[in-house]
Amino acid sequence: MKNIKWLWIVLAAACLTACGGDSDDPGKQPGSEDGTVAGQWHMVSWSTLTAADIYVSFDEDGTFELYQRLTKPTFEHFSGSYSYAGGTLSGVYSDDAAWGNSYRVSFQAGGSQMTLTGVSGTADVALFVRTTIPEEILSGELEASAVPVRSDALRFL
Repeated sequence: MKNIKWLWIVLAAACLTACGGDSDDPGKQPGSEDGTVAGQWHMVSWSTLTAADIYVSFDEDGTFELYQRLTKPTFEHFSGSYSYAGGTLSGVYSDDAAWGNSYRVSFQAGGSQMTLTGVSGTADVALFVRTTIPEEILSGELEASAVPVRSDALRFL
């Protein structure tokens, strides 16, 4: 009888391992799909602001390029470095200013949608879709190039 109990315990443990028990990926959120932050993204909704147009590119080398239209009719360009570990995204701008928040990341729609949820302070939630950033934004054609970006300028991240 003892041997049968042990056999059931071993079989149950084997089934949990083979059938997808707990994920070995500490960055994967329960119920979220696999995905990667690397790539180009367009924000389609933000919980605390409705009139914003934001594109961001996360490169595999740990750098990012942010193109935002928040308070001006033109895009502002910011760059810097980011880290993504344990399901949390954080970063620093090229002028050494830290992002205003760190974000929990989850993916949906086969990795083509990414949700960023603020970790501290206000729990901002932003939904991004994977896309190609338009050339007129990348080229700076839609930037306010005559006006330098101030270090105290409002920044999305």
